[in-house]
This record gives sequence, structure tokens and C-alpha cells, in this order.
Amino acid sequence: MSNIQIAKAKRLRSTPYTSRIEKQGLTSYTTYNHMLLPAGFEGTLEETYYHLKEHVQVWDVAAERQVEISGEDAAELVQLMTCRDLSKSKDGRCYYCPIIDDNAGLINDPIVLRINKNKWWLSIADSDVILFAKGLAIGKNYNVNIIEPKVDIMAVQGPKSFSLMEKVFGKEITDLKFFGFDYFEFRGGKHLFVEVKEIIFLTLNKRN
Repeated sequence: MSNIQIAKAKRLRSTPYTSRIEKQGLTSYTTYNHMLLPAGFEGTLEETYYHLKEHVQVWDVAAERQVEISGEDAAELVQLMTCRDLSKSKDGRCYYCPIIDDNAGLINDPIVLRINKNKWWLSIADSDVILFAKGLAIGKNYNVNIIEPKVDIMAVQGPKSFSLMEKVFGKEITDLKFFGFDYFEFRGGKHLFVEVKEIIFLTLNKRN
């Protein structure tokens, strides 16, 4: 497999960061949610590991797509999809919510963001959750709107990640609590941040 390459194709979407990532020593891609996901860079894995443990790294993880479920039945649909009890969930909080089928088989294990009671984001791993959600909504005749919002994630990780984000967005960003999220402005644009051990940066720019 070491000499086999993944060929780019129109059905494998790039990200807004692809052209810039390829200038940083990218050596390989994998595929994730029908998108290109950077998988390897110049240098050894050991060098990358120790750099991450000591400094900060910015990763293109835009392939972690969002599924937005909104409408008066949104909360009921999201609860139907997961075994996690969301009855006490709160606005502005994230929840780890395994999505299961009728036999308790794992379909996906996203982080779910409760924007408000009638609007939720599912930050998904690699599977077509949007089709599962639409199927349930149609079958149950729920009053919901299900879309993939124009959101492309960057992950900022490492012990110096908060220091870097503080320099860019201000000290308030360091007040985010674990599994909390909020919007921060930068050069006239709003960006949503989630604190999940690392800061995950959700940009609202259009995809390429």
C-alpha cells in the first residue's frame, strides 16, 4: 500500500485549506465523509508526536462535517437518534452522543452541539448521518429542516494552543469551559469555538 496513491476526483471534495496545506509538506491523504483528509506530512511520526506534545499544531479536519437539524421537532429527532439522555441538555453545551440503530449498532459517535432547543449541530465522524436523520424525519413526519451547513473545521492542539488562540481572539477565549462553545470575532467574521480537550475552530467560510 505504501506506493499506492489516492487520486483526487470531483466526488472527493477539497477544503478551503487544501491548497495551503499542500504547501506545508503534505505527503498523503485519506478520505473521510467523501472529502480529502490530510494524513501524512514530511518527517517521522515520532517527530510529529513530540512536536505536538511540546508546542502547537493546526490541523485541517474540515472532513468532520456538521449535520444541522432545526425546527420544532429537532430536539425529539436528535434524542431519537442517540442513546444519550438529552432531557437536561443546555444551550451552548456539547454532548458526546453515540448514534445507534434499532439493534443498538453504532452508526456514528458525534459531538452534538445544542445551539438552542430547536437547532442542533451534529459534528460527525465518518458516515452518512445526514441520510439516517432524513430517513427518520420522513418516517416520523417530523417538522424539521436537515442540512449540511457551510462549516469547515480546523483543530488547534497542543500545550500552547490556548496561548495561540488568546493572541488571535483575546483572553475571553480561555474562559471557555470543557465541552462549551461560543462565537468570537476576527476581522469582521464570527467563528465558533468548541473546547474539547483542544480548541476546535469552526469557520463559517464557504467550501471550495
